[in-house]
Amino acid sequence: MKAAAWALEGLRFFAGRGWRASCTSSLLRGILKLFAPRGKTVLSNLALVYPESTEKWRVQMRRRVYDSLGWTVTETLALQRDPAQALDWIDEVDDPRHVEEFLAKGKGVLLLSGHYGNWELLAAWYAQYFGKKGLRNFQVVAQKIKDEDVDRVVTRCRRNAGVNILPKHTPTLDIVKLLKGGAHVGVMPDVSWVGGLVLPFMGQPCANTIGPAVLSMLGSVPVVPVTIYRAAPFRHKVVILPPLQVPEGADRRVKIELLTREINSTLEKMIAPRPEQWFWLHNRWKK
Repeated sequence: MKAAAWALEGLRFFAGRGWRASCTSSLLRGILKLFAPRGKTVLSNLALVYPESTEKWRVQMRRRVYDSLGWTVTETLALQRDPAQALDWIDEVDDPRHVEEFLAKGKGVLLLSGHYGNWELLAAWYAQYFGKKGLRNFQVVAQKIKDEDVDRVVTRCRRNAGVNILPKHTPTLDIVKLLKGGAHVGVMPDVSWVGGLVLPFMGQPCANTIGPAVLSMLGSVPVVPVTIYRAAPFRHKVVILPPLQVPEGADRRVKIELLTREINSTLEKMIAPRPEQWFWLHNRWKK
């Protein structure tokens, strides 16, 4: 096992609430700030989205991004001691009825989220919270981590928390079949994309996947946005927004573009209240 995976395993056994969390978070945040992974990408992204910002503000924002990421890893590792803690760490849910109405009908849902707040905690909470309300099939589409040892550790952590992973390369029709069978499938289309549809995101053009729009249309399921905000370490709020509507009265290609635009707009609204909690390390606006 490589060094990174060993380190994660070691922290997984050590991490917990209280002083353990403080130590783990301080270590991780210190390492992030010292080595500044993808630091230039973070600053470049911030300058692109906030062109009127000062360099000082962007550097400060990068530190806050690393702080948020450090706590995300700490909380995710601490969750492994008892995955049921996911329910206790959510102080408020607004508004679960947007999911419950479809769950009651046994209808599948395409969940729209992003790499925001503690997205790993969000998935664990969703699996457990709606599992208690009758959800039997919850999947999240995720890309495999390049480091295979780290990927195995992360995958095991997710499964321990009740989250099933669909590989990113899963055929579209297989996912459609799951959705039509009543599954709730989470997607996070806020990352960089090769090819796809060029549309504005945060005011700047970039390539976007049309996958969520296509899945929603082929599966005849709603797109329900869901995100999470950290108020403090181990204290979070989940926000579930009303379903996005598939445009009517247009041909298929126009519908896909319009729905993809709406997805981008919704992601922007999710990020706007607490931008430091978004994963700015992505090279989202590739040339």
